[in-house]
Amino acid sequence: MKIFMIGLLVCIVSAVQVNAQGSSSNYRIDESFIGPGGALESSSTNYSVDPGQQSLGNAGGVGESTSTNYGTQSGSTTTSDPRLVCTVNSGSLNLGALSTSVTVTGTASFSVLNYTAYGYNVTILGNPPNNGAHSLNALASNASSATGTEQFGINLKDNSTPDIGAEAVQVPSGSFSFGAAATNYNIADSFRYVSGETIAQAPKSSGQTDYTISYIVNTSIDTPGGSYLGNQTLLCTGTY
Repeated sequence: MKIFMIGLLVCIVSAVQVNAQGSSSNYRIDESFIGPGGALESSSTNYSVDPGQQSLGNAGGVGESTSTNYGTQSGSTTTSDPRLVCTVNSGSLNLGALSTSVTVTGTASFSVLNYTAYGYNVTILGNPPNNGAHSLNALASNASSATGTEQFGINLKDNSTPDIGAEAVQVPSGSFSFGAAATNYNIADSFRYVSGETIAQAPKSSGQTDYTISYIVNTSIDTPGGSYLGNQTLLCTGTY
């Protein structure tokens, strides 16, 4: 019995461009220009932004202001257009021969970068691999890999049982990139597959994050023989 995952991942970017000013219940920036030459000054009891002029100790007019959900970096003028980039690095995956005694595994990878959006969600879409009328049993709830039981599942973690996968990698570092595996797909050695669920996300504007999807397939003595084919699509959506 063999399984082939053809056209495994296709990335679709969904982003709505908006021209909203930065604001919350506690502060507001009326004209979002922070950098040398700016004439902005916003302040409140708990928050302030000085005009973007050069000052002693800050000859370039650069700086960084961050909180749990909001961050600004001032310096050279950059475009205000939101940008969301999703790249699939693994177009197809062949898992080879299936077994009732050994868990069959494989990995695929993708990368996401967003700029001036307030984060993103990555949703996976598609049916589990099928052989005609029979589809492999997709794990609707989190479960460990169990040989001899029909299972199809994924996660985005570095696993030990089976030994597969990797943690998300922040590019250039965790100081600039904030993507992470989503709930239910962020537990090592625990697998799941529900089409339409979010598998990765970032809570705010983020540099690039490289993700690894770990796939497991187990079969039982009742799993029909033959070739199994499946397709998954990644939908990347900016959150504004």
